[in-house]
Order: sequence, then C-alpha cells, then structure tokens
Amino acid sequence: MSWNTPERVLHSNIAPGTTASFALRGGTYWIESKSTGTGTIDLKRLGPDGSTYTARITQITATAGQQTIALPPGTYQWVVVDFTANYLEISRIPTAMD
Repeated sequence: MSWNTPERVLHSNIAPGTTASFALRGGTYWIESKSTGTGTIDLKRLGPDGSTYTARITQITATAGQQTIALPPGTYQWVVVDFTANYLEISRIPTAMD
C-alpha cells in the first residue's frame, strides 16, 4: 500500500462468517456498515502472538451505522454473525501529516 493514496477496505454483499485478513497502517478510521436481518459484527486485530485475534470493535448490532475509531497498525478481520447481505467499509481519514 502506498502512503500517499487513500486507504480503504470494502466488503460487498458478504455472508455471515469471518473475512480474509487485511492490513491497516493505523490512524483514525471511518467505519460504515449496512446489513440485513439481525446479528452482530466485530472488528478483530491479530494479537502479538501472531495467531490470536482480539476484538477492537465488538457487537455492531444496527443494520446500518457508522463510527470513527483510532486503530493501531496491524492485521484485521471482520467477524459477522447472523446478519446477511453485509456491506462493510473501513477507510482511513487522512491527516495533515500524511
């Protein structure tokens, strides 16, 4: 990934389950979700042991929502339980230092 281009990870119309891992360079992120039905969505980060994922955001329960969060650099994945037709976006908010 280039340091001078926008950082965005988008998952479109995914089923419940765990997504493939993706890397984030760290900073402030905009997270937006749109899902159908009922369920939960967690954002997890790979821990220092290199094998265990720990929750950064737990139990997004709204069918549509957004939030901002500060995240450290690392490897992440979404875990979706029960919701269907999930659209998940995580985008880094650029700063003057970028």
